[in-house]
Amino acid sequence: MLNVKNIVIPPPHILDEDIIKSIKGGDIDAYGSIMRRYNSRLFRIARSIVTDDAAAMDILQEAHIKAYTKLSTFQGPTGFFSWLATITRNEALMYIRKHKKEVLMEDEELSFFDQESIENKSTNTELPDELMENKQLHNLLNKNIDKLPEKFRTVFVLRAVEQLTVKETAEILDIREVTVKTRFFRAKRLLRGQIQDCLDSIGMKIYEFGGHHCDIIVHNVMEQLHKNDQK
Repeated sequence: MLNVKNIVIPPPHILDEDIIKSIKGGDIDAYGSIMRRYNSRLFRIARSIVTDDAAAMDILQEAHIKAYTKLSTFQGPTGFFSWLATITRNEALMYIRKHKKEVLMEDEELSFFDQESIENKSTNTELPDELMENKQLHNLLNKNIDKLPEKFRTVFVLRAVEQLTVKETAEILDIREVTVKTRFFRAKRLLRGQIQDCLDSIGMKIYEFGGHHCDIIVHNVMEQLHKNDQK
């Protein structure tokens, strides 16, 4: 029986190319360590496009399965995360086209955020003050990032949260570098004032993903990969 708890994040000295060699050599479970290494970052990319946690998890699963089946097309040895991120981004866009759930707002609609979105409404008094404050800040930030149009939101997540370069972001999104710069500037302007203070205070940690949710993705994908291998 597959035990995803045994699949852990590989230490930094183990390179992606080493794991890929193991996978290509027939070690299917080695792909699980790739998932552990990049799940959080890939989830944020999917989540920045579809603005729905459940949908982002579905997209991430499909992206991993597709990446595994297309592993032979990866040129490498570097740039594996960018390759995975591009697949994830494409899966998210396909999801939007299929389900038509993403409604983008025009730029002028986002000149100002409504007051409700910047009010502190948490009533959980059982948490320690410091943790409760941090949770409030996370909710506040996530809510206002979700208000950004997808084209700005995705660039913001890749540049500000994932700390990717302009070039890497442009390659993943298949847009010009100057467009990346423009959209990132615009996104930061939309997140000005009180929201920008939140970015500094919580260390840019948005769309958090890990623990049980990561276990679910790893289990579902690895189970599907093993089933496919037995066919």
